[in-house]
Amino acid sequence: MIFYVIKNYIKLMCRSSMNVILIVVTPVILIAVLSSAFSSLMASYEEAGSFTAGYMISGENTMTPFIDDLKEAAEENDISLIEFTSGEVEDIMRINDLAGFVEFTEDSYVIYRSSAHETEGQILEYMMSTFERNIENGITAGMTGRQIPEIDLNIQEHDFMPAIDSTDYYGIVEIVYFLWCGIVCIASIVNNEKKFKITQKLRVAGLSETKIYLSKFIPTVTVVSLGILIAAVTSSLLFGIHWGNIPLSVLIVFLTVNAAISMGLMFYTVFDNIVATIMVTFAIVWLAGFFGGSFETYLFSSHPQSIKELSPIYYCNRALVELSCMGRSDYVVKAIAVAIVMTLVSSAVAITAGNIRKRGNAC
Repeated sequence: MIFYVIKNYIKLMCRSSMNVILIVVTPVILIAVLSSAFSSLMASYEEAGSFTAGYMISGENTMTPFIDDLKEAAEENDISLIEFTSGEVEDIMRINDLAGFVEFTEDSYVIYRSSAHETEGQILEYMMSTFERNIENGITAGMTGRQIPEIDLNIQEHDFMPAIDSTDYYGIVEIVYFLWCGIVCIASIVNNEKKFKITQKLRVAGLSETKIYLSKFIPTVTVVSLGILIAAVTSSLLFGIHWGNIPLSVLIVFLTVNAAISMGLMFYTVFDNIVATIMVTFAIVWLAGFFGGSFETYLFSSHPQSIKELSPIYYCNRALVELSCMGRSDYVVKAIAVAIVMTLVSSAVAITAGNIRKRGNAC
């Protein structure tokens, strides 16, 4: 009999257009919006290579006697410095497609950076700052000309900073976020079920609380997993999202679906009210997502690590994101363990609450 109930639940949930919108359509739309909105924030560093910058001397200052040394230091770091004697800086940069420009005035110097060459402009600014500091140190020590220390622009990406763009990041974490709202897929069904006292009839038919629980748990997990799979595949094809280790990622997502649905069914069994269940579930999921990186990437968020690790969503997000960008993650085992423990504990509480309510109704 339980297989008949499971089959009917699956059919009813698959017929719901609201379920399709929530689990399939909405994640794809949100991925498109967030990945575009945060693309510049999460853009990874790309090596600039050689580039050309200009300079103009409008007045003598402490740096202008060392222009030849500056040009030599720039050349050693793949920067070509070209002198211009007149003209508007903005026009010179636009016409000559310069990555940056240094204008030496009587008391100081001004650095202009091109918005089209942001990385190169930052390198030029760093080089000038370092050169100025070397000059000051050299003058203090009585050094002149070629005695100025060599400038070494050693720009690197650190291994501990995963190189992932906004499309991959939000293409993964939004899938995770919406699967945690999967209890909504069965909401209208259990609401009608309560109205027509279907659960009581199943109990009279001899189904145990464990079988009644599984008759809801299995079809909901099946439908949500299928919807999330479609959303993940669709977004990957549309936006080119990389999931890294696909078998391991699928396992983590599937176990997380189990945890999410078991938590929702636990609340429903305890409250015996689908509205209260959805409100509590959404509040918890929103908070867990807020601290777990669903909205502000966990890579740059200022929340303490101890707070992040209170969120079950954080473990799943971090494991999947690191699998995507590095091919490995120390959080894989933690994400799997958290999902399994949540599933077992939530299921046990739900079945226990169902048995207590059953005995209460019998009295």
